[in-house]
Amino acid sequence: MYKYGLIFGVIMLFSIQAIFAQESEISISTSQETYYYGDFLTFTIDVPEITGELATLYIIDEAGKSSSPIPLGIELQTTTLTSPFPFESQVYPLGKYTLKIEYSGSQSTTEFNLEDSGRVVIPLWIKDVGKMWTGGAISDETFATAIEYLINNDIIVIPATNQEQQSDQISIPSWVKTNAEWWTQGLITDDDFAKGLQFLIKIGVIVV
Repeated sequence: MYKYGLIFGVIMLFSIQAIFAQESEISISTSQETYYYGDFLTFTIDVPEITGELATLYIIDEAGKSSSPIPLGIELQTTTLTSPFPFESQVYPLGKYTLKIEYSGSQSTTEFNLEDSGRVVIPLWIKDVGKMWTGGAISDETFATAIEYLINNDIIVIPATNQEQQSDQISIPSWVKTNAEWWTQGLITDDDFAKGLQFLIKIGVIVV
């Protein structure tokens, strides 16, 4: 009987240790298994206790290249965060990514895929340029340079035309600013704004 009692006690001890180890681990998970350009990364961190320390997040691409450490404050046992910036093709190549979280001596990882849905995603700094243009802080020429960046980096694809610029002076009709203003205010999407630019360039209203 003593022998069986000893075996049972050992089993119980390992079970308690396993439960304690499980409860003491942190975990991280994403809101989606697959994200697309234009999506915002949302993830949830679960911790067994609040220690007052900062958590550290790393975003690692499938080539093993890691982001700089991203410090995160942990004030609740379950914390859900969303990136302030969407996935952009100029920053994030397509493929599989790993999120790694470190907190109070523990770490956890999770994976997600990044794919291209074909929709246009314009870098946020272009939107800042658009705000300055619609506010009259910069010239048509400066805004046209931003448009050229979008074209040269294949963010906006313009059909081939036979247009020839007749002057060094670039002039964009004032009514075009209405669309740009709606876009900078989030009233129309990047896709809609890009389609408007494509049309205006195609018919020669904007020449870049």
